[in-house]
Amino acid sequence: MQTAFFLPQLPPVPEQAMVDQLVEASARAHGHLCPGQVIGVRMAILGLGLLGYACPPGYPDIKNLVGIVEVERCLADAVGTATGLSFGRGSLKLINLGLLAATFIDLPSGRAVRVLSRDQARDLAALRAPGLATPHATQLAAYRIMPDHELFSVQRVAVALKAEEIPGSRPPKVACQRCGVLVRSGQVRHQDGQDLCAPCAGQAYFTTLDTDEEPT
Repeated sequence: MQTAFFLPQLPPVPEQAMVDQLVEASARAHGHLCPGQVIGVRMAILGLGLLGYACPPGYPDIKNLVGIVEVERCLADAVGTATGLSFGRGSLKLINLGLLAATFIDLPSGRAVRVLSRDQARDLAALRAPGLATPHATQLAAYRIMPDHELFSVQRVAVALKAEEIPGSRPPKVACQRCGVLVRSGQVRHQDGQDLCAPCAGQAYFTTLDTDEEPT
């Protein structure tokens, strides 16, 4: 039976002090400040808020959450910094679709929301922060104060996570039957009756060079 999903009533713009604090933390972690980080912070606040969580969530609430970012850009760093979710704990995941979007999942209930940046926000930024010298400065200022409905589209979604994708899961380590390396996190490949690591199964992201060949 599907759990009922009631979206809480949220203010159209989060508290400015919270936005500023999280944006500054994101800039420190990322190395510089850009409009995509402001979008990522606002996205994180909205997504977690729709699930009934503070941003960043405290302990133990953070153990209930998984985030999925859809682009390998500054937005991903902003979402991770603002939420406290991380790749190392398995609570933040990248599915690179090249989209300025993120999905937030509440594991106990299975509820999930996907928050997508609206391209129209760029055109509206000048109306919210007029008179600034550059589009970069305009977007940095406007994205902090624009209401959520101008910045984002929101979808209720369902995400089927595999057991090994749940944070804290510990699938057994399996030795590759060809090279002997231990495969972790449930990533063993089953091929021709053998348990193989990805490189031995022909699914590596790299090409092996001869030992006497230098990378160019």
